[in-house]
Amino acid sequence: MSNIGYEEIARGVKLMCVNSGKFKTNCIYLDFYMPITDSLAAQYVLSSLMGHSSERYPTLKSFNAAAESLYGADFDSSVATIGEKTRIRFSVELPDDRFSLDGEKISQKAVDFLAEIIKNPCCKDGHFDEELAEREIRFTLENIEAEKNDKRAYAVSRLRQLMCSDEPYGIDRDKLENNVRGLDGKKLFDAYGEMLKKSSVFITACGTVDAQMLKRKFSGLFSGISGREPEKPETIFIEKADRVRYFKETMELSQAKLVIGLRTGMKDSADSYYAYRVMTDIFGGGPYSRLFMNVREKMSLCYYCSARLIRDKGIIFIQSGIEDENYQSALDEINAQLEIMKKGEFTDSEFDSSVCALSDAFSGVEDSPAAVCSYYSSQAFDSEILTGSEFAEKLGSVTREQVTACAQKVTVDSVYLLSNGENGDE
Repeated sequence: MSNIGYEEIARGVKLMCVNSGKFKTNCIYLDFYMPITDSLAAQYVLSSLMGHSSERYPTLKSFNAAAESLYGADFDSSVATIGEKTRIRFSVELPDDRFSLDGEKISQKAVDFLAEIIKNPCCKDGHFDEELAEREIRFTLENIEAEKNDKRAYAVSRLRQLMCSDEPYGIDRDKLENNVRGLDGKKLFDAYGEMLKKSSVFITACGTVDAQMLKRKFSGLFSGISGREPEKPETIFIEKADRVRYFKETMELSQAKLVIGLRTGMKDSADSYYAYRVMTDIFGGGPYSRLFMNVREKMSLCYYCSARLIRDKGIIFIQSGIEDENYQSALDEINAQLEIMKKGEFTDSEFDSSVCALSDAFSGVEDSPAAVCSYYSSQAFDSEILTGSEFAEKLGSVTREQVTACAQKVTVDSVYLLSNGENGDE
């Protein structure tokens, strides 16, 4: 059984330690959360810039060598939007100290490495190094372009933008790209200062990392930042769609993409969450789901069809790959399956399969240190921290009646079709 410690170690900085000796590696996540604002473009570049250099390790070669010196530690940096929050993450996975030579404290050196990245980036006189900044701006633009080439991801991104155009969640990718092009070392440094002063920080560690060492190192780091005033990100929850909006775009690809956005009726991320999770899974989760069994298997109207609950926004996205001529039939059948959910006409077998699959998945979240960190870090803003087993129990207590009640609150907001052209690639 893992021993879990959770406390606030500095203003707006929380530390979660899951102490377990069953793994051969340790994992640490250092997450910075901020509201989605016009600084998003800078935050995208910043995550990459700080993940590839620091004052002590200004080149990629020296930076990677420093990570390798930690017995081949796997270091990564990333940026994501979760609800209407931006999350910049720095993570490291490394061998447990007991596998080091001569009793070397690898985990302490890894924490020092993370602290170096945060405290001492490659800056001078209020600017990031311009050559490094230009390189990371180019990398970021290449990543944005790569998403456009992934038609499935692009279709979801476009629906998100169109459906939530008046909300911070509806990120305009063209605007984001233009904002990235307008960045320089000074603007990135300003965004770095904003991150240090305004972010809510959540640190997650799993393995045998010394919790007191983590607390000492990171509380000292963040307590030493002057003018720190963390802003807790807030999300707009729109409970109901007043009408259905339809959008269509054409692009050269071999398979059309149909994406549908639903408003769930959730008032916040905790509102009937477990029942909504089960409802979404029965509707479009695993191979036992109604969308898979009916739209794909029985009626052969699509290549894939699934539903995903965006808890932090109270939205469900349905994704489907179809032939253009099957658009209306697929849309009609998806709507018909939603009506079945609203009427509670799903079978006991479907309900039991969903609850069982979800419970099993969360009961096994401690399969690896990275999985543990990923699971607990997702609870950064929850009022109650649950173990995987406790989460599974919550799912297991959901009733058919609760699932039906949740389904009845769901409304269709937007339907987006990315129609295929000729001679395109998927």
